[in-house]
Amino acid sequence: MQIDDVLVFLQISSTGSLSAAARAAAKPKATISHQLRRLEDELGTPLFIRSTNRLVLNDAGRSFLDHAKNIRRACERGVDAARRSRNITVGTLRVASSGEFSSNLVGPLVLHFARHHPQLRLEVMVLRGDALISSRDSLDCILYLGEPPMPQVAELTARLLGRFAFGLYASPGYLARNGHPQAPSELRGHDLIGFHNGETTTLWELADGEHEFSLQPSTRFLTNDYWVLKLAAIHNHGIAFMPTFFAALEVEHGLLEPVLPKWRSTEIPMYALFASHRLANPNLRTLIDSVSQNFSTIFDYDYYACHNPALDRGAVAERRLPRL
Repeated sequence: MQIDDVLVFLQISSTGSLSAAARAAAKPKATISHQLRRLEDELGTPLFIRSTNRLVLNDAGRSFLDHAKNIRRACERGVDAARRSRNITVGTLRVASSGEFSSNLVGPLVLHFARHHPQLRLEVMVLRGDALISSRDSLDCILYLGEPPMPQVAELTARLLGRFAFGLYASPGYLARNGHPQAPSELRGHDLIGFHNGETTTLWELADGEHEFSLQPSTRFLTNDYWVLKLAAIHNHGIAFMPTFFAALEVEHGLLEPVLPKWRSTEIPMYALFASHRLANPNLRTLIDSVSQNFSTIFDYDYYACHNPALDRGAVAERRLPRL
């Protein structure tokens, strides 16, 4: 029996389809199908009930599932123990996060770790929604924004890495034409740029330390992408609600201004989610420690290649933007 076939079985049982398992494992669907068939041939029984859209464990599959998980854990513990005993920092780490803010939040933190550990191979995946959680069996660690969903990740350990807040921002042009709101209640008289999370428009929940205010924005412009939201704000389409670190560079160069700067959201957590026994892996432990210790650096991260004059940060504010 090949361990890779057992891992493929676990991935299929978690995702419910060959296609999803292939995406999670970064393998062709044909390879995943072949490995499952090889495992079933070796065991002498099918492990799934096959329907048009989903693979569901049958009785044999459910009986094999716990054993397969034990096989995976035993292999991981063995590898981790061997590397720990010799202080070896080689191999591959597979990390995933949700699509929101991966380039601005997860990217800088993981790149900092990669710079200081060039001997490691890193696979950094950006997955959305259910795909992120269903891929957990093929990952060393999930970097998760917000409170982790239960009970889907109940078997994983969660370590808090840091927190960040949302604020309100608009372009100088928009504020010059429409004025600065002096209180949260005045936001209702402005053009608001909303974010849709796939289920509903995000509620704006604000506090100034003494008072709280909630607003379900009646939006003139709605998007499910924070980069589009920020671009709309830059180009005078209204007031947007976004993370402070996400707007910091544009504020620094005069493309955006804080609106009601004393009013912020409650802080949003970011967690590392991982199987508890994997902390014996020195590489994973070092990654988690690095992300936690350097979390505050995202607020000063330089997203431009300063050695390239065309991308010099100093030129950003002076660059004339087309009207959008």
